[in-house]
Amino acid sequence: MSAKSWYRHLGLFAAMVLIAALFCFTAAAAEPAADITSSCKFNAASGRKSFNACKDRNYKTYWKTSNGDKGYVEVTVPDGQSASGVMVQWYEHPHAWGVQVKDESGSWTDAGHTEGNYLAEYLPLPEGTTVFRVGNAPGERRHFNMAELRIYGPGETPPEAQQWQPCAEKADLMLLVAHQDDEVLWFGGTLPRYAGEEKKICQVCMMVPSMPYRRLELLDCLWTCGVRNYPAYGSFKDAFSYSLSKQYKHWSKNHVYEVVTEWIRRFQPDVLLAHDLQGEYGHGAHRVCGDAAMHCVEYAANESKFPKSAKKYGTWDTPKCYLHLWKENVIDMDWRQPLEAFGGKTSFEVAEDGFRCHISQQTTDYHVEDWGPWDNSLFGLYRTTVGPDEAKNDFFENIGN
Repeated sequence: MSAKSWYRHLGLFAAMVLIAALFCFTAAAAEPAADITSSCKFNAASGRKSFNACKDRNYKTYWKTSNGDKGYVEVTVPDGQSASGVMVQWYEHPHAWGVQVKDESGSWTDAGHTEGNYLAEYLPLPEGTTVFRVGNAPGERRHFNMAELRIYGPGETPPEAQQWQPCAEKADLMLLVAHQDDEVLWFGGTLPRYAGEEKKICQVCMMVPSMPYRRLELLDCLWTCGVRNYPAYGSFKDAFSYSLSKQYKHWSKNHVYEVVTEWIRRFQPDVLLAHDLQGEYGHGAHRVCGDAAMHCVEYAANESKFPKSAKKYGTWDTPKCYLHLWKENVIDMDWRQPLEAFGGKTSFEVAEDGFRCHISQQTTDYHVEDWGPWDNSLFGLYRTTVGPDEAKNDFFENIGN
């Protein structure tokens, strides 16, 4: 081999090594950021006795600060590391918060803040941040109750970092449910398939706000299933009965119809899904959701019904409405197909992952099941303006045709 040829081969080898190194560096840089909360140092300006509650990964506890200018904690990351972002989860009520870093003069300056619209929010940090504050947004002086604080090290935004979009202006699918966890127990792989895989806009409407910790569990579940639009909540107090008539003694029927009609007009779904008219295992609140869907899908198209929301949002004639376990025009959904968006997991498996986010419900007898008497893959087309289903494997059959 000539010297010239040898140098040419050496140069080619060096180039390959460089490309490989760059590839490895890029791959490493693309790794999701790790949760480094447990190795950070914290100095809370107020509420020090309760501060550890926001690091215990227990949604039933929280850090409570005082009012005024001491609603913050200073965070120092471990030596040799930096922080790329922060996620905060609030107990009961959202709160306007932000992050601060020191400028060149050593003064604390705003590095990003939120409007306080969501119970779970994520904010990125400037590259190389090692010391920062998490606390009230500029101009905010109220105390807050922080359920969880998560600090992330270098890397890409982690998949669990919740960055919610507002409730939908126009939904592809609206899911009307009574309680947190109903969205996966009785509707199986609906959200993983349509929100996660097909990227459809799915708006979850929840009748019962329930306890603060259950609302955070719901957000974890929805995020896991691929939902990105924040859920809408009714103001109905949790109450149990085994009949529709008794449930309407707890909840005003007219108010239920008014709220659900407004949701349909506001979100304008192409497809509306709701509970079994028999309440699955008989729950009165589930029965109400099915009953309300049947009536309100008609009311929403009639401007004389609940004219206040008709004036605000206009009327809406929902193309398709399905009820769980409805015996007519039955559609049997296959939740066992692999989904590319979830690395090959099936929508059923993702729904199971979602249910595991409802930590408080793991000791109950409820399970995600696409078999048995409450099979979450069986639905009936209650109403359609676009014709009957033929293939019967897609809620959106005939939509857009």
